[in-house]
Amino acid sequence: MKLVTTTHPLEQLNRALREADVVLVPIDANDADPFPGSMSDILRTLCTSPMARALITRASARWTVSAATAQDPLEPRVGLIVLALPIQRTLAGGRFAAVTLLSDAIDGETVDQLAHSARIDARIARTILATNAPWERRSVKRLARLVASLARSEGERLVGVDAGTRLSAAWEELHLLHSLSSEMTLGSAPESFITRTLTEVRETLGCSWTALRVSGAAEPLLDASLGGIVSAGIAPAAASKIFDNANAPSRAIVVGTDLVLAPVRRNETVLGLLAAGDRRDGDNAMSNWERTLVETAAGHLAVFLDNARLYRDLDAMFMGSLSALVSAIDAKDPYTRGHSQRVALLSRQIAEAAGLASNELKNIHIAGLVHDVGKIGMPEAILRKQDRLTEEEFAVVKQHPEIGFRILRDIPQFAPVLDGVRYHHERIDGRGYPHGLKGSDIPLFARIIAIADTFDAMSSNRTYRAAKPREVVLAEMLGCAGSQLDPQLFAHFRSIELRGYDALNAAHAAAMRDAA
Repeated sequence: MKLVTTTHPLEQLNRALREADVVLVPIDANDADPFPGSMSDILRTLCTSPMARALITRASARWTVSAATAQDPLEPRVGLIVLALPIQRTLAGGRFAAVTLLSDAIDGETVDQLAHSARIDARIARTILATNAPWERRSVKRLARLVASLARSEGERLVGVDAGTRLSAAWEELHLLHSLSSEMTLGSAPESFITRTLTEVRETLGCSWTALRVSGAAEPLLDASLGGIVSAGIAPAAASKIFDNANAPSRAIVVGTDLVLAPVRRNETVLGLLAAGDRRDGDNAMSNWERTLVETAAGHLAVFLDNARLYRDLDAMFMGSLSALVSAIDAKDPYTRGHSQRVALLSRQIAEAAGLASNELKNIHIAGLVHDVGKIGMPEAILRKQDRLTEEEFAVVKQHPEIGFRILRDIPQFAPVLDGVRYHHERIDGRGYPHGLKGSDIPLFARIIAIADTFDAMSSNRTYRAAKPREVVLAEMLGCAGSQLDPQLFAHFRSIELRGYDALNAAHAAAMRDAA
């Protein structure tokens, strides 16, 4: 559920201007005042009186249509100054002007007229206004620059808020699509959703079989071995012959008496062809009802395939950005080239051995990739030092989990992986860093990454030592189980196959030799 806020977009600007004895007033006389004050706020009471509102509306018509630049000050009555706000109307929640009364308006007719319109005593109004050191006429240009500067700053802030809101909304929409397309996670494919849809159509119609042939932009979504065909109740080869002998229609049709064909189309893009045949019930003939149901199913499949294609493209873009981020980490410390990818691989394998769900496997993979992102904020002289670090230098390095957390925490996509980044150097016995968490208080992702990180660090060449033999690494880690490492997760680690890790490590080592 989204939170609803009642704060006006210009509330901050209103408070800042009010401290400078300037009032924000809606330009359109019929618009309600979003910043009502008490009767004791004499300046606001006068500047938002019916007469003032009408004067502001008429005077502002002289400004150009553009809301992106400041306009010349207006003075519809002596001493009543009206200033434009260079803020887009859509961001500001309406059209507003900054209004104030100069000192030479206090003793003239302007205050008398505005006070009469506001139904307050003009003498009291003058007395209160005079005590607040009103703006002088010679300062109008300076006031205009002040208002324009504050408004531009507020406009820039609102643009950022608007962009963030739209970005969050886009991510929320992508997350919804991901939920609906539940098979579109790491390690799964659209075939399962399509098969369930085909089975449901088959059972509802009482048909012997249903099949879908995908084409065009949707074809890469399926495993190449399927030949673009998913079926229920019929062999794909038999379905392929039916599709080959049928002309793809522009809309759902009944072919003969026992076959319905429906194009799977999203807007003007054809993504495939859906077929259902051989009804088992009644007279075995297909009617308009069956045609309509198959057409509806084709529509659902079109939405799913299009969304799956969109998710695939966005996910590829996200993972590409992630790869660039990991490359930036590697560039800071070439001696640990590929470390993040290897930790990600091992973390995923440990999580899979521990029985985590498929969506968690993807998250732990991402967490492994970015677990050392905080090293971007570390001095290269420390990261590339040939000798062991001093206590002072190690204290700097120990800050990288917290730095990584701060880098990623405002990006919604990384929310599920933040614990792994922040706490992967905690120890089961509570002697880790940065927060000294202990036992099960350490988040699961962090305990998994700690094992993968430790194994790769000991198995890789570093500036100050060579890689240790596999049997030595495993023996030392076994000795750390229960103190540094989670013993149950370490048992899962011992069960995983390391050939993929070894191949990746060899590839990274070769890349380092080539770059040398």
